Amino acid sequence: MNMKKIFKNILASALTIAAVASCVDDRNNFLPDDSFGFNNKAGENVLTLPLYGGSYDIDVIKSGKGLNEGVVNITTSNHDLLNFNEKYGVEYIPLPSDQNLYSFSTESLAFGLEDVTKSVTVSWDIAKVAEYMEQEPANQYCIPVALRSDNLDVNEGREVFILNLVTSTVTAEQSLLSRTYEWESEPASETMDITVRIDKAIPTIDLTLDFEVDNTLIAAYNEANGTDYEAAPEGLVTVGADPVIKAGDGYTLLPVTINTNAIAVDTEVEVNGVTETKKLIKRDWNGYVVPLRISGMSVDGVKINNGLTYIVVKGLEPIPPQLFNRVWGIFATSSTNPWQATFGLTDCRNITMDDEYVYIPQSASGDPVFKAVSIADPALVKNVNVEGIAGGTHTLSCARMIPNTDPAVNNGKDILSACCLSVGDGSHLHFYVWLNGIDNAPTLSMVEDSGRRLGDKYIVAGSWNNGEIYCKDYNTGNIVRYAMVDGRIGEWPGADGLAYARGRCDYNASVPDAAGCIGSAYIYPGAPAVAATVPGFLVSSTASAHYVANVSGNVYASSADLGMPMTHGYSFFNDEKTSQNYIAYVAIAANQDQGSVRVISDFHGTPEGFMSVLQKNEVIFEAPVQDGMDASVLSPCPATHSTGDCVVREINGETYMAVMIQNVGISVFKMNAGFIAE
Repeated sequence: MNMKKIFKNILASALTIAAVASCVDDRNNFLPDDSFGFNNKAGENVLTLPLYGGSYDIDVIKSGKGLNEGVVNITTSNHDLLNFNEKYGVEYIPLPSDQNLYSFSTESLAFGLEDVTKSVTVSWDIAKVAEYMEQEPANQYCIPVALRSDNLDVNEGREVFILNLVTSTVTAEQSLLSRTYEWESEPASETMDITVRIDKAIPTIDLTLDFEVDNTLIAAYNEANGTDYEAAPEGLVTVGADPVIKAGDGYTLLPVTINTNAIAVDTEVEVNGVTETKKLIKRDWNGYVVPLRISGMSVDGVKINNGLTYIVVKGLEPIPPQLFNRVWGIFATSSTNPWQATFGLTDCRNITMDDEYVYIPQSASGDPVFKAVSIADPALVKNVNVEGIAGGTHTLSCARMIPNTDPAVNNGKDILSACCLSVGDGSHLHFYVWLNGIDNAPTLSMVEDSGRRLGDKYIVAGSWNNGEIYCKDYNTGNIVRYAMVDGRIGEWPGADGLAYARGRCDYNASVPDAAGCIGSAYIYPGAPAVAATVPGFLVSSTASAHYVANVSGNVYASSADLGMPMTHGYSFFNDEKTSQNYIAYVAIAANQDQGSVRVISDFHGTPEGFMSVLQKNEVIFEAPVQDGMDASVLSPCPATHSTGDCVVREINGETYMAVMIQNVGISVFKMNAGFIAE
């Protein structure tokens, strides 16, 4: 044999050996042996599920080298459950396996070499399980499903799956919906919603709720509330179709419409000296009540926590002339429909007003939303140009008008301004001013915030040409002052282009609850001169209201605890017709689902008398914010941050007032010309 042939044979042999080596199954080197387990991580063995579906598919997996076939048995194991309870400090109680409460679709699963996942269906008798669980409703009942195998291992920590079956409960969130109407007023129609929630959503089944009017409950309601309401006449209260909580959803809404045409009668009225017949709400009726309760559901076993809502329609004698008349009002109609939702906003905590619009910024992160709502008609709404607005914890937070007399700026009109909310996380406080009207993009002034939370609220003192902005630091309570000089908010600009605070006013040592609450400082108009030391001011917040006076330098101390927490938007104005001075503000009740706008007499009319005016708190006008006329009404959507706002403005010789409480309601009022309080 020649050398060339020998070399070829050697080469061929080497290639063959290499080829054989490349096909060697090396799973033994890297993968564990085949084993069974439920498809979950160790410690994540529990699935909590409403029992109403009646069944659930549990995945079983064979993991490992894939070199073995195997059979895994499906069983129940109180022993495994006990071990799990002890290991994780829980107390799941097994449903008995011998009472035909539940079953498995198979007792075993056979896996071939290539099989990875198979499932077993656990089914249970909904009615029987619900009945059994009702014996001890506080227990956490479950079906413990366990794996056993004679030929393959079962993974430790994945050998038991605990199906924790629970019952769901529905609750009608509003126990009372109430509206009040004046006798001999024009009839109207209004729709509100009852929010019905389920605590544990049913993932696979729609739940239809049956409602019925139960007038047998009227007598008990009257006795409990000291009323004498009657059953509602036909057509006064109309309930929508039975609501459905869709599979996986947590709530639904039931619309309830009140139409006072049902209690309107032909009434003779005098119009411009001529007697006419008009359809008006009748006189001399007290009220009607509609007890509306959940009477049934499409799914057995669902519990009812509170399934009763009383719908009350009350009548009142026409309100005599007051200092202000309500031009319009918008109120929350359910827990999921606050007033700001009418304008497509998720939240609002501040408002302002010029001669045409009430301005409503959305207090939220994300893209800015800023609405201008007509003072004359809330149906007329336009968007404020928000080009270039970005940043902040809330992109927009507070809005205020800046007085302006410079004809070169905004055609001499007052200037709309707004700020973001900065929580002191390294972001800056942004102020925006609309120098060319709200249809054009605003101008930005960016203020260094030095780690403070600023922007919840602010006030403007002075004018655009010579003024200041005051912000309460949420974290400390201190009041921070920024200048408005030369078309810029803030002074002493640094190399970074930012503006800085003119100073601060420290009072928090004398007000223990000043920190950690939303509020604002209120400076009496004209005192002090801009850039001067502030002799004293009001600080009101969600926690307290104090008048503080200057001690020395930037140090202040409380001179009076006014006992008026959750008051906001103090606005100062004068009635030229009567030469009376007033202060308006909004007050929120402790339960946050009621509140009012108040106008008090500013009988001193001077900065020096500000504290005594606040202490006397002589209320000349008060009206609810959650309802058009009835202060006893509870809003279905409380003010979650206890915030509100009030602003007063003279427009063409008439005084207007806009007021709001977060979620609860918003209204515009007009001063009654020539009204003099007794």
